[in-house]
Amino acid sequence: MKPIHLNLASRPFRDYRPVYAVVVVTSLVIAFLMLNNIDTYYRYVRETRNTRDEITNLENEIKVEHSRAETATKTIRTMDLLSLSKESKFVNAQLAERAFSWSELLDHLESVMPANVRITSVAPSFAENGLVHLSLQCEGKGADSMLVALTRLQRDPHFADPFPTAQDNTGTGYRFGINADYKPSVARVVSR
Repeated sequence: MKPIHLNLASRPFRDYRPVYAVVVVTSLVIAFLMLNNIDTYYRYVRETRNTRDEITNLENEIKVEHSRAETATKTIRTMDLLSLSKESKFVNAQLAERAFSWSELLDHLESVMPANVRITSVAPSFAENGLVHLSLQCEGKGADSMLVALTRLQRDPHFADPFPTAQDNTGTGYRFGINADYKPSVARVVSR
């Protein structure tokens, strides 16, 4: 026996309208999103063109600067930095010695030395810490001239560590030498 169907149509009825409606709406949404994506891409390309050009220019400038840096590095490598350093230290030492105030030194020596002592020669040598080592050759009238000169040099704040080097009796007076450190009012540090 055959089952009884209540459908009296000659062919079965199926309603595809909801399916078609979903397909059409989905297709429209897909088309809208696709057009939106295309528009977004073109706007991105158009709006970032200047930025991309700037980035390209900056990258080119970086390459140029790298090549300049390499050239400078090669030039520096060919230089003899040790001899340049020695030359600059020598020049700095010469400048410090030239800037030495002789008048200040002679004024201080004049105020320190006793009246019966005459300085015959002064030989300075410059230390790196700004002190000036002095080698003084002097002539005195009395036997105690050297002791008086040493005592007065020790008491003066511009001089440090006075030390006698030699003493001779010339018959008419006494010849002696003193080494002392001199502290100028403006110490010029010498880099050697």
